[in-house]
Amino acid sequence: MNVFIVIHYAGSGNNAIGFILVIFFIGLLLVYRGIRKMQLDRLIENMDTAKIGSVAMGLAELYGTIYPYEETLIAPLSGNKCVYCRVSVSEWKRGRKRIYLKEHRAREKGVLFYLEDDTGKILVDARGADLTNLTRDVSIKLDDDEEITDRIKEYCHINSISWQNRDMEFEETFIEPGEDLYVMGTVQPISQKIFNEEHKIKENIMVGYTKGQHIYYISDKSEKELLQNSISTIRFMILSGSFLLLLGLFMFISQLK
Repeated sequence: MNVFIVIHYAGSGNNAIGFILVIFFIGLLLVYRGIRKMQLDRLIENMDTAKIGSVAMGLAELYGTIYPYEETLIAPLSGNKCVYCRVSVSEWKRGRKRIYLKEHRAREKGVLFYLEDDTGKILVDARGADLTNLTRDVSIKLDDDEEITDRIKEYCHINSISWQNRDMEFEETFIEPGEDLYVMGTVQPISQKIFNEEHKIKENIMVGYTKGQHIYYISDKSEKELLQNSISTIRFMILSGSFLLLLGLFMFISQLK
């Protein structure tokens, strides 16, 4: 429907070239992101999953089970024990032509945790990672007449969020101890060097975000599930982007006539 709105405006005003450029830009962006995602998927597919006990410095693909390091967090909306949590509070707004979701508040908090396989453990810091492939654990929409919990009421009170008589949406994503986790990121040294042979713990290295790092993905899905779910997204990006590029070209040619 939005495409037809653009065409209408482009043909009826003096800003046609501007609309055409917008369409071209969105199309190029979608195609670019689709190609980048396809390149990343090939990297994931071609990279072997490393054993934690013998992992080398640099980019690595790891898979293991989460265990607490020193402390855990409590997810504010669900009350679950976790090592990472992201909370988002949004409101559905009605514009002149469409209904859209406006995010009012988004916060993340995480602590160090261990990722363990049958060869050892390594420290992981999830902050700064791409977590789009992490399963959302809590999603509550007040306009669906879903009863708001006391924990959410308390969260709203602490953070001065007014929720009465508003179409609000609360989302929470967290990583729990005991979960299996897929991590693709850079193995790097940390300042304190500790080695515990008895427990097979290496604390002279860790996986975490560094400035300028372009690849840091964390998912609770396996590599196979991750790649399967990505195929439809890539197809949508490239096909939609190509359609918008062709549409922009058609509109530009029409302006020349």
